[in-house]
Amino acid sequence: MIFRKASLEDIESIGEIIEMARKSLYDDGIDQWQKTNPNEEIIREQIGKNDAYVFENAGKVLAYAYVFDGVDPSYNIHEDKFKSDSYFVIHTLMVDNRGIVPKLGTKFMEALIDFTEKSGKEAIRIDTHEDNFRMRGLLHKFSFEEIGIVQIDEDGIPKDRICYEKVL
Repeated sequence: MIFRKASLEDIESIGEIIEMARKSLYDDGIDQWQKTNPNEEIIREQIGKNDAYVFENAGKVLAYAYVFDGVDPSYNIHEDKFKSDSYFVIHTLMVDNRGIVPKLGTKFMEALIDFTEKSGKEAIRIDTHEDNFRMRGLLHKFSFEEIGIVQIDEDGIPKDRICYEKVL
């Protein structure tokens, strides 16, 4: 498995993963990513910021995440609860769910944590839908701590999300 920066050549593969994730969330009855976010335009913007990463196996992109070094304004409401000021924020994390690589989500999260540590950051911040039991399970598996509820803009609609932090 290769963890690397995403490029515009990866757009088609990332689009396939978006559709898999969207269908999986729908099948699980979760109202997340069911409209236009994420989409190709957002992914292109994230790649253009040079903060997008993929996990590749045998030349095939199997996972994607936007990992940035900066403030997410939606997290400001809980700033006094976070334990670290040196962190990456992860958004748009998704994996191919066809089972090509067993435990792909776990392996990708391990790579993201390793990348964060090697970058000299002390923590990771991330949020997810309250009903997204797969992501919440992954975050708990890696000892992410629930910080509180944040509101994000999903297709122009304010939505509640659970915010997490993992101090490394």
